[in-house]
Amino acid sequence: MSGLTVGKSRSERLRFLTLTSSPESKGRNLNTDFRALKMRIYRRFHFKMKYWKIRTNEGNGVLHIIFRGRYIPQKWLSKQWADIHKSPIVDIRSLYETKKGLAGIVFYLVGNYLAKQSFERMSWGYSWVFPAFVRSWKSLIEKYGFKQALFLWNRLLCSPFVVTRQVQLTKFLPGYKHTSEKSLPCGALFRTSVL
Repeated sequence: MSGLTVGKSRSERLRFLTLTSSPESKGRNLNTDFRALKMRIYRRFHFKMKYWKIRTNEGNGVLHIIFRGRYIPQKWLSKQWADIHKSPIVDIRSLYETKKGLAGIVFYLVGNYLAKQSFERMSWGYSWVFPAFVRSWKSLIEKYGFKQALFLWNRLLCSPFVVTRQVQLTKFLPGYKHTSEKSLPCGALFRTSVL
């Protein structure tokens, strides 16, 4: 949800990419080959993928990836993936918000890819949210409780500062305990400090 929220706040296009493995690719490292594909995408289309991915063990291993970024032709992707991973079958499509908002996308992915298939690993790129965002989220919950932390977190994610630099949350957030969302001083939500 955090990466989707960042993308929405910046009007970035969401895309869903599936990379498969074939019997010929057996023994090859799926993640190493994905890194090689990311580099080819960067060289050809001049953008770094901001992605979240899961690996399932369906077939010979499959990567399901949500990324924020430009259009990549399916034919070009298929050719590159066949060259790198010996498997030409790829799928790429745009993702759109449902009536349930961004949560609808998450429910769809969890219901179709995490619940029904054998999930092996989840990971994300460095710029999916910002460096060390999981630790920052956990420290917010410890300090403010879930409801207050969620309010602050969403404000943080919608700030244009977040994705490109690491934020020191102790200086970003007010230094006292809040009892309700209405008690937050608006200016305190946007004081930031770069590490």
